[in-house]
Amino acid sequence: MRRRTLVLPILALTLLLAAVLPANAAAQSPETTPTRPGAVYAATNDPTGNEIRVFNRRAEGQLTPAGDFQTGGLGSGNFEQSANSVVLGNRGGESSPINFTGSERFLFTTNTNSDSVSVFRVKPNGLELEEVEEGGQLDRPISVTVSNGVVYALNSDQPQCASQNASITGFTLDEDGRLTPIPGSTRPLAGNGPPVSGCTQVSFNKTGDVLAVTEKNADVISTYRVGRDGLASQPIRNETPGIGPFGFTFTQTDRLLTTENNGQAEGQGAASSFEIERDATLTAVSGNVRNTQTDTCWIVVTENQKYAYVTNAMSNNISSYRVRPDGTMTLLAPVAGRVDELPRPVAISEDLTLSENSRYLYARNARDGDIFAFEVQSDGKLVEIQSLPAALPPGGAIGVAGY
Repeated sequence: MRRRTLVLPILALTLLLAAVLPANAAAQSPETTPTRPGAVYAATNDPTGNEIRVFNRRAEGQLTPAGDFQTGGLGSGNFEQSANSVVLGNRGGESSPINFTGSERFLFTTNTNSDSVSVFRVKPNGLELEEVEEGGQLDRPISVTVSNGVVYALNSDQPQCASQNASITGFTLDEDGRLTPIPGSTRPLAGNGPPVSGCTQVSFNKTGDVLAVTEKNADVISTYRVGRDGLASQPIRNETPGIGPFGFTFTQTDRLLTTENNGQAEGQGAASSFEIERDATLTAVSGNVRNTQTDTCWIVVTENQKYAYVTNAMSNNISSYRVRPDGTMTLLAPVAGRVDELPRPVAISEDLTLSENSRYLYARNARDGDIFAFEVQSDGKLVEIQSLPAALPPGGAIGVAGY
């Protein structure tokens, strides 16, 4: 069943204030092109009514709350071990957190407790809800991806994907943002077990002919070949160099970069990179590159492909890596930025995203709902420019995307 709904903003939007960066800051940033004002989005994951919370972004990177927009579905209200539950893009592909298109026409999000996916049209003054899709075989979806007019959702089946029945399922996306289930598109995951999968993220590669799913409990990455009809192949099982693959991203040369939490062992957080072969199998390029932090989970890569940033959930911070054109990763800074005002236990740094031009990075603190903003320097260093206390509901909020 499909419901098409139009939701107007329930909070007045603040005026965007554009300003010019100081000359020294502009010289240090990774891009010299002036950054236009933009927005950052996150899901409240409210079990009584999920919402997308919008923050206007000034040209200098600071955020201002700009309203909540109902998704028409229900969140879980609990911490979800997932990545890319909020995605920006168009029919061609994603623009955030993975940036392939640079176009933020639509926002996609999952509604875990109502087994649905919502599609918003991105507007200068907020969001317009175009679709709440409850069809197909959606089953507790926690992650979503789009490419070439096709959308796939990751079904967790059980909380924290503690399941042997996790799956992916597909839809076509039309020009108006409406979804139609693709018959016969539901596929199992390679790591469905036993043990349980622990699935966290589904994403298309740049060309849209390969899907990948990380499964942290099974220690595998499932890949699928995707045909022109949008149908995915049966899953291909790819073992990982480390333990616990969680979040991942792709470079513009289609190298897959993933985090590995190594069982949350203290000081054993890491990242790995892979080349995607023609048969959709993965070949390791850099294996389990440690960062000395704990529980590495989420990752983004800059638009110039030089730097990757990961959040370390149990260390409450961000590590940085240098990325070479062939996908080789080397540790740049074990602690590039903090995602907590105080060095206290279990703040849980989570999802992160980059603005357009990768000039600014935003990371979320799950325990308190804080958002931290950083300016990305030309040498990969991060300079904190803002902390937004209690910007999101503590504990349960999920996902972050922006431009």
